[in-house]
Amino acid sequence: MRVKSLSRFDEDGALFNFIRDTETNSSCPCIETQARLDLGRFMPHPRCSQTFRDITCTSVIGSKNCYMSAQNIYGSYAGDGNTFDNMDMCCYDESGYLMQTPYQPVIKTQKEYFYNPGYPLRAYEFGTPPYMGQFEVPGLSVFHNDYMPYFLCCKFADFRCQMFYWRRPSSACQEYQPSATGQVTGAGVFNTIDNDKFIFNEPGVYNFLYIPKTVRTPEVRIQVRMERYPNRKIDFGLLGRYISQAELVQPTNATVITGIALEASGTDRVHVVARKDTRRFRYRTDIIVGNILRYFDTIRLQRFKGVLVYVNNVERGQPEIYVVLEEAHIGVRIRESYALDIDRLPMYQESMGMLDVQLAVPPQYGVRPDGDKTRETEQRQRYNLPRISGLMRPFPDQTSASVFQGLTLNDVNSETIRQQIINNYRIVGSGEPGSEQNPVGTLSQGLPSDNMFTTSKDEDKKFDVFPEANLRSGPIYKMAPMYDMPLVNLQPFQSAVNLQYGLQRCPDDASSIISDCGDSVPCLYNYALLQSKVLAFEEQDAWNSFATERMDAIRQYNSCGAINIEYPEYMMKTPALAPGYLQGDVARFGCYQTHWVKGDNEYKCGIVVDYNNPNSYRFEWNKGSQPWCRSRIKENYFKWITYRWDYLGAPENVSVQFLTISTIGFVDLLSYAQQEIRKYRKMF
Repeated sequence: MRVKSLSRFDEDGALFNFIRDTETNSSCPCIETQARLDLGRFMPHPRCSQTFRDITCTSVIGSKNCYMSAQNIYGSYAGDGNTFDNMDMCCYDESGYLMQTPYQPVIKTQKEYFYNPGYPLRAYEFGTPPYMGQFEVPGLSVFHNDYMPYFLCCKFADFRCQMFYWRRPSSACQEYQPSATGQVTGAGVFNTIDNDKFIFNEPGVYNFLYIPKTVRTPEVRIQVRMERYPNRKIDFGLLGRYISQAELVQPTNATVITGIALEASGTDRVHVVARKDTRRFRYRTDIIVGNILRYFDTIRLQRFKGVLVYVNNVERGQPEIYVVLEEAHIGVRIRESYALDIDRLPMYQESMGMLDVQLAVPPQYGVRPDGDKTRETEQRQRYNLPRISGLMRPFPDQTSASVFQGLTLNDVNSETIRQQIINNYRIVGSGEPGSEQNPVGTLSQGLPSDNMFTTSKDEDKKFDVFPEANLRSGPIYKMAPMYDMPLVNLQPFQSAVNLQYGLQRCPDDASSIISDCGDSVPCLYNYALLQSKVLAFEEQDAWNSFATERMDAIRQYNSCGAINIEYPEYMMKTPALAPGYLQGDVARFGCYQTHWVKGDNEYKCGIVVDYNNPNSYRFEWNKGSQPWCRSRIKENYFKWITYRWDYLGAPENVSVQFLTISTIGFVDLLSYAQQEIRKYRKMF
């Protein structure tokens, strides 16, 4: 065992210090909200997450949710240009704070179960080259490079983990930089990555996000399809007597997202589309990768060419999908009908047939998480950063709005921005009749003009004969030709409508909308146009929760990093589940009731200021020595010996050597007696 541990210690020393890569490329977020919104770099651990209703991972006892790197982390070095693949695992407590991540147990549990809330890994758990091909074990690299060193050099080494900690210290969150996040929900309610908030309703296929290719970043293309939502007030029981077949599906002024397509340089193209009406009982969404329909009933996490796709199938029907562009570090969360449990809503036979999308862009693209664009032009030229644009960033060259600014009625289909968005980001010919003649805006220069829903990549064209091609290319709400004409863009609560329009489309009880929604514009708009109280309240909750979580995620948290000490036998952190990373946190170490704690057992994270230069400061733990534990019986015996020598003096004709030998013999005899007692207890 010792030989294997020493050989792994030498092997780690010959390689690059991988903790440097995890801290600079994928440092853990300081709070769980940051990890939850950082969709492109972190994902819920499939075996250790309450989000996926699976907490069978015995290595994270005491944590509420764990997150892991969503892709390989590429680290480059000057000179030889070597690349380095690693990942990280971060666990959070009940309050959402990052937990201390030792490899050794800090809670007295069963011997077979070690308490370990997250640890940095050198290898990617879902497979790294050369363990990714057919008939090869995806997790063999992580087993060899991460799990075996821990078991051989720490767990089975009688709690002697000094050398292990020298090579693999616990990860922390000092270097973490939050991502820029935005979302679109319900009837076109946008909250962009640079704080623009508006409601936009116009059918067509739009460039949702486009990032041109640079030396450091790949090209990223994301498009969404928006369709007019049908009028749910139509009574199908009137078919044949009062209305015709063509009048069953009537469009409204509200448009919803029904599909999203995304790809990056050298990756497969992924389509996620909502299924049509009366077809959403078993599956609420379709996931198409490379023009082939994919299923996630049993294998809920699947990797494709440069793309990671996983689903949260807690609610029936595949309503929540995550797509990660691995090299680009951009992640998207797609939910159908807010991932509602339709089985608990007896008034609905199936889900509502609309998608909401949440997008995360990492800081390597120069997009600030707070949306500030004051110095963006200067930084873009200095650091050769790409120009990011699309519906999630409609005005990249203008001053962004305040993160504290809310959504008002003036932002509902505002004519000041509506026509600019249509001209700049809508694919020509993808809207209603006449959209092929719309003028092209100035911001659309350099943006892709092909429709990702109707076209295919060259390597995927051979699959166009399959039915999946029709699933992604055609609309899910097919209207009769009599409705193929532009509708008047009526401003809610501002435009005068005639009696016939009001009887057909307006809510039955308008007063309840005001009383239920109050001054929440997203709730008012969705309640009035979608004719659903359930959707209105879900939209209100989604808007408020995203605004709150985003404010928490963009904050700068002062962190001292992990306490790199060894956990000797019988020692534990008290309280074990308390946070131990941020400024003001206090970490205390104690021992089991059978032992006394020795050394410095309390550490506090505080600021250290250079008073000669007040602008120079850092955060670190107070200095101290390694805490350790001593048996109470041994401590009492040492106190008795000290008392005997100090107050009574050494007995005559008894040498110091004899006293020392007798003391050691007594301690050995006491240890042997304790072992025999434990064996006797195990027998019964």
